[in-house]
Amino acid sequence: MSRFSIILQILKNAIFKPQLLQELSRERAEIKDDEKFRSHKYSYNFNSISDFFKKRFPDVEINEFERELHELDEHVDDFFKSLQTKKYPSRDKPYPIDYSINSDSRKFLYILCRILKPKNVVETGVAYGLSSSYILKALDKNQSGTLHSIDSIFRPWQSEDMIGAAIPENLRHRWNFNLGKSTEKLQQVFDELDGVDIFIHDSLHTYKNMMFEFECAEKNLNENGTIISDDVLDNDAFFNFSNRDNLNGHLIKVNDDLGLGLIIKN
Repeated sequence: MSRFSIILQILKNAIFKPQLLQELSRERAEIKDDEKFRSHKYSYNFNSISDFFKKRFPDVEINEFERELHELDEHVDDFFKSLQTKKYPSRDKPYPIDYSINSDSRKFLYILCRILKPKNVVETGVAYGLSSSYILKALDKNQSGTLHSIDSIFRPWQSEDMIGAAIPENLRHRWNFNLGKSTEKLQQVFDELDGVDIFIHDSLHTYKNMMFEFECAEKNLNENGTIISDDVLDNDAFFNFSNRDNLNGHLIKVNDDLGLGLIIKN
């Protein structure tokens, strides 16, 4: 899709779906506002996910869990190969390849869910469904638990059909998808559940949106519940939130020198 075609689609949606244009404008404003929240210099508490699990769960042999991922890893590789010949942005390829959560973080989510055996997991931001797939695989191996995901359509070329497109069919019976913005859906999802053990933020990574989701999760998570956030290094949200009195925050180094944040509610 050419830049001219993208502009035409946005203009068309501005006429027929003015709310979508308003959302794009709000998103841009939040991104610009982030310039005021970039003062903290982060340092890692753990240099890898293996380092984290070795120190936090020394009695757990994570290699056994890693071996369980061979089939799903192949499925993910095949999914992305099928997108290689498609143009971005388009209905068939609505998100860039590098938009998806990296392999270290996906593995981390799988192993943590295998260890903690959560009853309910809530995540924001699905896109192709990479993180969702690894969480669902863990719940399936645990033979318990449900993943409740929230995502919305923010661009003219996006569609509900492609949200979670990478999730294998045999894992979808443990998936509950909610279409809409987290600002409208997150509290509603929490209200409908009898306790949530893990919350994962991977939607719009702006200071305002991250703080909203962190605070909503902290109010609603079970005791000792866990908040996880991908890509926390670009603003001060993770630092400011995780340093509150009743929280225990950790920053884990993952692939491409990205920061995976984890907060435990005390």
